[in-house]
Order: sequence, then C-alpha cells, then structure tokens
Amino acid sequence: MSVTPHPQTILMLCHDQHLDRRVVAQAQSLISTGCRVTLVALSFGPESSREVTPEGIDLVRIGLTNIVPENPTYRGYMRRQQRLNTILNWAANRIPALRSAFNAAFRLASKGNWQCYRAMLLLVYRNRSLHDPLPFRSAFVNAAASLEGDVIQVHDLPALEAGVELAAQRHAPLVYDAHELYPEQKSFSAIQRRICSAAEARLIRHADLIFAVNESIGREMAERYSIDMPKVLLNAIDPPAAFDPSLKYDLLREKLGLSKDRRLLLFQGGFAPNRNLENLVAAFSKVATPDVDLIMMGFGPFGDTLRAIASKHGLLDKRVFFLPAVPQSELLQHSASADMGIIPYPHVDLNSYYCTPNKLFEFIQAGLPILANESPELDRFVVQQGFGVARPMQCADDIAAAIDHAFSRTEIPDWRRHIQMRRGEFAWRTQSVSYLEAMRSVFNSAVERRPPVCEAEATP
Repeated sequence: MSVTPHPQTILMLCHDQHLDRRVVAQAQSLISTGCRVTLVALSFGPESSREVTPEGIDLVRIGLTNIVPENPTYRGYMRRQQRLNTILNWAANRIPALRSAFNAAFRLASKGNWQCYRAMLLLVYRNRSLHDPLPFRSAFVNAAASLEGDVIQVHDLPALEAGVELAAQRHAPLVYDAHELYPEQKSFSAIQRRICSAAEARLIRHADLIFAVNESIGREMAERYSIDMPKVLLNAIDPPAAFDPSLKYDLLREKLGLSKDRRLLLFQGGFAPNRNLENLVAAFSKVATPDVDLIMMGFGPFGDTLRAIASKHGLLDKRVFFLPAVPQSELLQHSASADMGIIPYPHVDLNSYYCTPNKLFEFIQAGLPILANESPELDRFVVQQGFGVARPMQCADDIAAAIDHAFSRTEIPDWRRHIQMRRGEFAWRTQSVSYLEAMRSVFNSAVERRPPVCEAEATP
C-alpha cells in the first residue's frame, strides 16, 4: 500500500463582486506553486456562472437570487407570504369564479407584507440602507457543495460561517483572511456591529490560520477575541511589467493640459462618503501654496457631489481637476505623474483609524511621496519609513494646513529617494513568500487529514 500525492486544491470564499486584488494575488501565488484554486464569489446579476480567469482561477459566481437571509425577520416574512399563498389557493379552489378578485387581493396583501418586512428590518437593524449584515451562509455552502477543496480559505467575515461549516464537513483546515476590522464600520448601526462582533468571536476560533492586513488590526483582533496574534499580510502589489520606475511620467498634466510648473497632489480611488473627500476638495479654497493643484482620479456617484463642492468654491478645472479611474495596468504610470499622493481618510470608525488602504502601496510602488492623515498604521508606513509626512486632517482647514506644510518641506526629494530604494520591500512578491510560508503548515495539516488513496499491490 502506498499514498499517491496530488496537488493541493484551495477553495476560497469571498463575498465581493469586484474581486479584491488581495484575493487575486494570493490565488496567483498558490497557482504558481502548482496548487489549484477555486474561488466562490458573488455575481453581478441573478444568474450563477463559472469561468476560468486569465490568472488561472476557477471562478464560481453565485447568482444574487440564491442569497437567502436566515434571520428571524426574513423567516417571518416568508411564513406570512406562504400563508397568503395557501389562503389564495384554498379560496380559488372553493370559488373559481372569483379567482381574479382573489389574485388582486393576494397582490395587495403581498405588497403589505413586503412593506411590513421593510419596516421590521428598520426596527431590528436601525439602518435604512443596510439590513442583515451576514446573509451569505446558505448561498456559499450550497454553491461550494460540489466543489473540491483540501483547504478552505475565507476572505472577510461575511463568508466565515460558511467556511467553518464547509471545513467541518470535509475535515479540512480553515484559513481566515480578515481584510479589515469588519465589525467596526461606520456604515453599520450599533446592532449590526454587535451581530458582526458576536459572529466573529464565535467563528474565528475554528480557523487554523488567521491573516490580518496590518499590525494594529492584528493586535486588536488578538486582544478582542483572545487569540494568538494573526499573521500580518500587507495589501501590497507588484508593479505591472509595463511600468518603469526609472522613467519620468507626466500623464496627468498631458491629459489636463496643465503647465509643467504646476505641482500635483493626487487622490486616487473610490469617491464615497466618510473618506474626508468633501473637506479635501474644499480645502483648496484655503491652500496658500500657489502652485499646487488637486487631481481627483477615481470613480463612483459621489463624484458629482465633490464636483459641486469644487464648483461652489470656484475651484473646478482651476485648482481641482477630476479624471476617471484608469485600469490597474495603467495606474502606477498615472500615480507617478503626480508630485505627491494624499490619503485623507478620517477617523470615523476604528476600522478607518487602523486602515492601510490599497492606495498606500500603490503610491509606494509608483515612487510617490505621501501626505497622510495621522493614524497608527499610516504613521508606521509613511513617517517611520521616511516616505512622507502625516498631519491631522479633521476638517478643511486642517487639510489645507497639511498640504501647505507638506509642499514646503525640503525633504521631498529624500522621501522620493527612500521610496525608490525600498519599494521592493513592500511589493507582493515579498509578501507572497510570507504568505506561502504561513500556508505550508496548513497544507501539511490537509495532507495528514486526507484519507489515503490505496493502490492495488502488484500480483507476483
């Protein structure tokens, strides 16, 4: 009897629609070692689908109609709807001539039941825009039922309960990658934060390996849940092959027709509330440094609000300019065309206070000096590494003062030189080594738990 080895198969669960580059990077690292990766994520529409991505990921998307909440409020709504349906069928069978009237009454009662459900959601969750924060368990369990997986890896809290269940069913190791301090988001109400915190506290102990995006979030999780310190895995990126850090790019000025004597401060990423972007735009009515302009390069409907603020202050297309987001393959070339990047995120919640957003590592790979709001992790990466400066950014006046301070510093060439010298330390190829090293123990555990495959012994 002998054991026949075969490549590890990793089953990843992620509740995103747009795939986070962290997820794709980890999958690529695994695939490069000979592993097979199946990723279960959410679809953009009602239908499920399956494809192989250019990176070699077997991508299974869950149709949105398959996401069925399991909270008591939804179950109550469904019970009432089923009773209405039973009454309709009973009445229509008893008095067929009135079937049209019964159907009309059913539609009216169903609308009332739906409005009652919406009202109950608001009453229970205290949030007009978000309701059940963790509705994905059954959708992920059902979608993954027929998929192979020697190791289950969950990306972020919404898929963790499904991951725990699947790992238990298969006697497989479970990896939990916490992309953020998920329960501590301003968009959640107090009851939603309690629901998420209780779920994470209950489920996280089932994980064989836990990753966190930075030290502060890792320490917070360790203290909050009385677990060992998670492994820190940064949101690093590798520069695309087309990007040459030795070149001087000037794409932003070329696109906007700006003079070369203008210095450019760049914000890149999603335009959304609770990111201090309103104050950032308004701050340019107070920035005293005359040769500095703000470039807002990103996406999202909140951009209309930001444009209106710029227009109100007489800044639009004068000192504040908007550009659409560019593909990831072109992002660093555009970032490198600025003179400084800004990360103004306010401390609206603990998750934001501890954040290390994607743009931090994009700026580093682009060789771009950084101006950031003061916070533990941004201080660690921007100030302590000599990559830029951090200043308080609680209001527009603060941001204007921070911009004037940053652009007056004689150390700007030093910041750029430090980033150029050390950018490789913060690339994904470096983080990938740490990731695969941490996963090795999980792979070994998976092999130990795997039932042996017996080969028939040869007959002499």
